[in-house]
Amino acid sequence: MGMLVDGRWVDADSTMIDGRFVRPESMFRQGLDGIAGRLRAQPGRYWLIASSSCPWSHRTLLLRALKRLEHAVPVQIAGGERRQGYAVAGGASWVVPGCGSRVRHLHEIYRLSAPRYTGRATVPVLWDSQACRIVSNESSHIMRAFDAADANVAGAFTLVPPAFRGRIDALNAALQAGLFNGVYRAGFAQRQDAYEEAVDSVFAMLDQLERRLANARYLFGLIITETDWRLFPTLVRFDAVYHGHFKCARRRLIDYPHLWAYARDLYSWRGVAATVDLDVIRNGYYWHDRSVNPFGIIAAAPDADWSAAHGRERFGPARVTLASGQAIEVDPMTLQCGEAVR
Repeated sequence: MGMLVDGRWVDADSTMIDGRFVRPESMFRQGLDGIAGRLRAQPGRYWLIASSSCPWSHRTLLLRALKRLEHAVPVQIAGGERRQGYAVAGGASWVVPGCGSRVRHLHEIYRLSAPRYTGRATVPVLWDSQACRIVSNESSHIMRAFDAADANVAGAFTLVPPAFRGRIDALNAALQAGLFNGVYRAGFAQRQDAYEEAVDSVFAMLDQLERRLANARYLFGLIITETDWRLFPTLVRFDAVYHGHFKCARRRLIDYPHLWAYARDLYSWRGVAATVDLDVIRNGYYWHDRSVNPFGIIAAAPDADWSAAHGRERFGPARVTLASGQAIEVDPMTLQCGEAVR
């Protein structure tokens, strides 16, 4: 995979231990205090560097769309050939906002922020063009900052209602261990027992989610939360990539009727479809993960109609929670809030 060691790019891999994939923690995890309030007040100061194929990036792109931050937070899409990790301008150079340096690869941005950095150069990255540094490369932190960007705006909704925060954090942690990271532990496993443990955890979690969504529109009832949007990037990639490329082959997403309909419900929300490019997603995995797919053969796309009617309205209207704690009905296709829920 490659990584930086003392500021130098080397062909090394810090993620495999005894045949098991172990995801390192994100290193830039500090400095988000106060940023949420500046995102709209100082448009263009903070840049999101993200990949359309990466599920962790996808989370932040979803929040950027749902919170209508497109004009406040510009985005630079990273992708293309990964001979030195992610390219940040499709093979061309990119002038990093604020410092004027021209870069071709993501790891050069890491070096601009921390010249002696040791670790992987991952997306997403939130870049501060005024301070010329990375303020976070942790998707969960960036999501929270984006969600809080309009916390003081009258009528704005939050995806982390205070009354739900403990339950949201607990379910986030369970999904991270069992599913989000589980598919990677299955795909990159170099031992049979490591693969089987990972696959068991993936399908145990999918089975649990199927039961949960049999009687609820979203993970916490009618109210949409951050956890739903953390889950969506994994679901949208499941049949297209994880089922075949990562050998999570026991069942497909479309074999789970409630989970599949729920995923289409989320896809129908305003701005979400524009964040999904299944061709880019499939190419990003099949073409670039040569340790798993050495010849770069790109599998045929599965048949799936993401725009088909989902029928989840039968559980009741979608709701969001205002910063005040009040629940409000919302039209998913426009994000227009309606009547307060009594």
